[in-house]
Amino acid sequence: MNFNALRAALAIPCLALIGCAYNVDPTAEETVGTSEEEVVSTNRLSMNRLSMNRLSMNGLSMNQLSADGLHMAATELLQDEDGRELLRYTIRCALPEDVSLEATVGETTYRFNGLIGLAPEWMRAPLPEKSQRWVTACLLAHVNGYGVEVAISLRGRHPALGTDSVERTAYQEEEVSFFGNVFQPVDRRDELGDIGSRMYSCGGALLQLSCSGSEGAFVPERTCASKEDCSIQFLGPCRDLMSSGTSVCKSVSLDGYARCQAPARLTARKATETSYNEVITVFLGRPDFSSFYPLCTPLLP
Repeated sequence: MNFNALRAALAIPCLALIGCAYNVDPTAEETVGTSEEEVVSTNRLSMNRLSMNRLSMNGLSMNQLSADGLHMAATELLQDEDGRELLRYTIRCALPEDVSLEATVGETTYRFNGLIGLAPEWMRAPLPEKSQRWVTACLLAHVNGYGVEVAISLRGRHPALGTDSVERTAYQEEEVSFFGNVFQPVDRRDELGDIGSRMYSCGGALLQLSCSGSEGAFVPERTCASKEDCSIQFLGPCRDLMSSGTSVCKSVSLDGYARCQAPARLTARKATETSYNEVITVFLGRPDFSSFYPLCTPLLP
């Protein structure tokens, strides 16, 4: 398939993923209404901080976040800078922007502000696995292998991830999608049947197309997923423009990706695939896209 044919094949799905907020996929689990709120965040989360604190994340998810709606529940994540940084992003992902929690360590009081609101129910009860997967996708989207803050637009099939026209115009470059579950122990199967690190990413269709002329460029450079020591497993294109049979995600609609396949695991002597519907796609502004992918050509005007 030549470049022009690829562009034509991608035209409708590309427009779909730029932020329309209504659902055309009858298999989608949630209905996403129109939103006039921006879901733009900045990302500087260290991969090491996320990987090294997974056991603590599991303990955190087994309890409600706050007993009184004002203060963080006790967690060992509060005791050092790495843990508190991870907490900042976790609360940013889970709670809406009008909610914040405080915690005092020694003589210092820390404030953790909500922003996106993927799991507000966590304030009242332990975090269910479905919400664990949404918060995980959000955390992975915030990983930045360069340690610098970059503005990112988050899109997905969740009511909290609606976008407005201003955001869709400012952040047009589809980059990478994320899914998994960092709250579950790596040695225990979760409710989806998955086991292991459960940190996955796949490349956006726009990224594949714009980088198609640059050998080796089709990797998520902003995160650490292209590095050998990274815990995030890059699975390839979310929607493969060359061969639909090898697409990581089997469902794409105006609201984003779903049915994204984790690597097959051996269960009862046969390989079974795990399918994730809690997927978050990152869109970048043109300048940041060009900075991270200098060999690729942005497609949108």
